[in-house]
Formats: sequence, structure tokens, C-alpha cells
Amino acid sequence: MRKVSVRQLPFLLLLASVSAGCTNPDIFVEDIEVNQAFQTGANTIDLVSERGTAVRVRVGVAEGATAAGITGRLHLLVNGVAVTPAGGITPTNAPFTAPEAALWDRNNEAHTLNFEVPAVTGVAASADVDVVVDLNPLAGEPDATNNSGSLDNLTALQRIVPKLFYTRINYTPAGAGLPALADIQSGVGDVFVRGIYPVNDADVNLYREGLFPTLTWNQDGNGNGAVDDVGENSDILDWLESCRQLIVDQDGGNGDDIFLYGWIAGNPILSNGWGVTGGRVAFGNTDHVRHQRTYAHELGHNFGLSHNSRTLAPDAGWDVGARLVNNPATNNTTGRVKPSTLNDIMRGGQLTNTAWIDQTTYAFFLDHAVLDPSGDREGDKRYTARVVAISGVLSVDGTQLERLNPAFRYPWLSQPSLPFAGGAFVAEVVDDQGGAWNVPFSGLLGDDMDDDTEEYGFFSVRVRVPADREVDVVRIRRNSGEVLGEIRRSRPPVLILGEVSTGEQLAGVVEIKFAVTDPDTPLGDIRVQFAYSSNAGATWVPITVNVPGTDTSVLFDASEIENTTDNGVGLIRAMASDGLNTVVVERRGFTVTAGRVKQ
Repeated sequence: MRKVSVRQLPFLLLLASVSAGCTNPDIFVEDIEVNQAFQTGANTIDLVSERGTAVRVRVGVAEGATAAGITGRLHLLVNGVAVTPAGGITPTNAPFTAPEAALWDRNNEAHTLNFEVPAVTGVAASADVDVVVDLNPLAGEPDATNNSGSLDNLTALQRIVPKLFYTRINYTPAGAGLPALADIQSGVGDVFVRGIYPVNDADVNLYREGLFPTLTWNQDGNGNGAVDDVGENSDILDWLESCRQLIVDQDGGNGDDIFLYGWIAGNPILSNGWGVTGGRVAFGNTDHVRHQRTYAHELGHNFGLSHNSRTLAPDAGWDVGARLVNNPATNNTTGRVKPSTLNDIMRGGQLTNTAWIDQTTYAFFLDHAVLDPSGDREGDKRYTARVVAISGVLSVDGTQLERLNPAFRYPWLSQPSLPFAGGAFVAEVVDDQGGAWNVPFSGLLGDDMDDDTEEYGFFSVRVRVPADREVDVVRIRRNSGEVLGEIRRSRPPVLILGEVSTGEQLAGVVEIKFAVTDPDTPLGDIRVQFAYSSNAGATWVPITVNVPGTDTSVLFDASEIENTTDNGVGLIRAMASDGLNTVVVERRGFTVTAGRVKQ
């Protein structure tokens, strides 16, 4: 436990206070709490560098007394260097009235003198973070020597900012069209996520729209006009994951820190949302009273969490900047303080104004390998060119493998999946030299209903294989060893891609013709993925995915992709897999000028 130390004010200030007459009671800094979403009363939760920070100051007064008109200054120092302005920053709620000690309530925002420091960029991790609070002396205060206090040697950790991409889904069975960008854009759809996840909440690249065509989804097997648990959820997640695999960001590869979320207009989802537990894709509603929290909840499933029934008690959280207040106006969320009566984010089925994050969940995110810059992935911290991307669908009860999709080995660097601790299933790859490489996974899907029911469904795993080896077998088995299904190498397919003329301007709806032949695999079992680069291959996005080999052309809207960075540098890749063989064909030399401009 870190104690608040008292700092002595100059003696002349004390004399001035006494000479003015004792018209106010003595005030002093009784306690300081530093909060970035959640904090214990003893400040035991480490901070995160480059993150917005709130400081709550409990102002003490003589027993039975109250004091009004209180204000002060806050100074934040890292390694002895101030990161706040020279004069400090002022409170958000001054002038402040300190409550009687007997009435003090940590759940009451108005019972502490509150400061907020926006995220300060460029500040590294440190074990020497000091918080200094100076209360301005009141007129006639009898003792001003105890008006200052500090917390010294707090720890701030450096954390990786994940790349949270989103896309819009037109779920045609519900008839609501695409969700409005105003409901899901940065500053709206992501505010609950920015509020509770221990990362740099000011990073503009934390949450952004994927610059690729939106999805029109017209499948509704039982005709009820809603996404339910009869396999539709797995099919949408399958599509999202195929898109995610084709997102290659500026750092040169497709990382395990890339997430993709699909927004559906309204709430035609019988369980509000679905996410792959331990995976990287999810989708959810745009219902104003719940959609921001649903997104944060499903992202929690992606990080590997299941449901719980915990509350924040005995501690309280804090929404730095009050992001969720009237955002949107109908969400009924008020205030910065998140009282101990609220439920943890991973309790399902809640509205935005009933949830926040508790100590256990916050600590889980804080220590997660995806956010830890010191983590090592089998000797390769970032990317490898020899990842095998495996996906499929388990039966709802997990007893059978309903589908094992063709595996892909993409022509860019990718990061292997993190092993899921305690996962019931294993994705195993056997190479041409007899080596076996595997990654455990959960196979579970997480919804957003207030129950503890979990079911199996879509899964996706990337397995790292040595660069000098080919793949002979991919299998899915239980941890016990029972094999549920496998794919063996066959002769590769042939993929022919129609011409995209050098110098051509792509605009509007574009048709790309292609043809697949294969000597030993039915064309319906072959998948073809199409990716686009606006800058000669430095970055990539999907333009259409999961196309069966029986098709002969695909359509995409060039107005929904990013303009090329220069004339003639546009590039399209078509990639076909018959199971274990991935063939790649490219067309380049075109220009997109009527698309979207990257923000």
C-alpha cells in the first residue's frame, strides 16, 4: 500500500493564513487515488503510460465540519520530470465542498476533488511516477502546512495498442440496411473500449474503419429475420476472419494484434453479439442503449474471457473524460464515477449504463500477451512467413467437426496465434519432414446474453511452421488426442485471373473474371480470396472473400476501397486453396481515384 505523504508549504504562507483570521476549518490531503479506468483504494493497480488519467483527492476536514470553496493544482512527474504544465492543472469540479468524514462515499463523484490528465504521448514506461496535489489555502485556515500531498514511485507500464478495425454489415433479412456511421464511428462506437482497456486511449489508430467493401449478408436459414444460434453466427464470423487475414497494416504484416468487428444495424441478433473466444473477430448490434458495451464485451471474449457475475465492489471505476455521457443521448449513462454496484463488463446482456470493469478483468487485460511488448512468440516476436491459417466450425456441443476450411499460407508475413491455455482442442500441422507443430484453442463462441451458457462453433488458428518445410497434413484433434478431422496434401489447383489493364482507372462496381481447375479436388471445396493494395504491396485489404472455386467472376465496389497512392501502383491478388496448397496470382498497374481517402 502506498501512503500519501504530506508536503510542507512555505512558512510565510502559514503566517498569512493565520493573520487573516480563522474563518475556515483546517483542510488536508487525506488520500489520493490514481485511476485510468479502475483502481483499488490502495493504488495497487499499475498504470499505463500514454493513457488518460484521473486523480481523485479525498480532502480531509476537522471532525464534524465541512469546507467549501476548495480548489488546487495537480502535478504529474515521470522520472522526476513534470509532464503537466508548469503551473499544474486545475480540478474538474472546483470550487469543491468537502463532505463530513462520516458521510464520505467513494461511489460519489462529488465527494472527491477530481483532476484529469489527458494522455501524454511519448512518455515511456517508468517505475518513478509521482503525483503531487497542492490545495489552495482557505481564507483564515488555521494550518496550511498539510495542504499538499503526494503519491511517489508509482509504476506505469508500456502497452501495445492493438489495431481494432471495424466494418459494416447489411443484414438484409432484417431490412435495416447498413448501420449509420454516426452510430459506430470513432468517438462513438469505441468509447467504452477506450474507457476500460489498458492502452493509449488517445491513439487514433486504436479503432478505425477497414477501407474495404462492406458486407451484404442475406443468409437466414430458418427465415426468422434474425441471427441466432443455428450456424448463422459461425458463418458471419468465418467471413469476418477471412477478411481479417487479408488486413496487412503499415508495419508490414498481419499480426495477432489485429481485430475485426462487424456492426449490424439495430439489433436483429438474438444474443446481442457473438465473438470467437480467444479469436480476433466478433460482431454486434447498434442498439443505442447497449451497443458500445456489447462491443467491449465481445472484445473481451476475443481476448479469451468467458462470462462472470462479478460487480465492481468494493472498488469503484472512473470514466476519464466522461466519454459515455450522452453518447449517444439515449444511452442514459451519466457521470465519471463508476460505482461499486455496477457489473463487470463480462457479465452478459447488460445495458451500457449498468457495466464497467472490475479488478480481475482489468488485471487480465493489463497482463495479456497481446498487449505486452516484451512477449516472445517462439523466438519470433512479430511475424513469420510460414504461418498456416486454419479455420473451421465445430458442432454446437463440441462433439464433432462440422467443417474444416481450406488452409491458407498467405504471401505476406503473419503472426502465429497465441496458444489458448486450457483449450479443449488442438490445431496440428505435420510437415514434410515429419515434424508436428500445434496450437491449442478453445473452440468456444461468446455471446452477450445474461447466462453462463457457452457453445462451440467457428474457430481460427495460425500455426507457425519452419521456413524450409512444406505441409503434409492439417488436423483438428481434442487435447486427449482424438482426431476430429484432417486435410492431406493433394496436387495443387491452377488459378487464372482475368486481365486488369495497365493504366486502367477502376471506379464503381468492378468485375474480375477468374477460373480455377484442379486435378483431384472438387471446385466447390476450393476457396478463393481477393485482396487489394493501394501502394504496390506495402499494405493490403480484402475486396471479397470465401469465393467458391465454381464461380467465374467476382464483383466489388471500388468506391469503398482506398485511392491508390500514385498512378499505376494498384495491385490485386487472388489466392486459391484446395486444402493445403495456396496458389497466388497478381494483377497490377491500375489506379483508383474515386475511392476513399485514408484518414
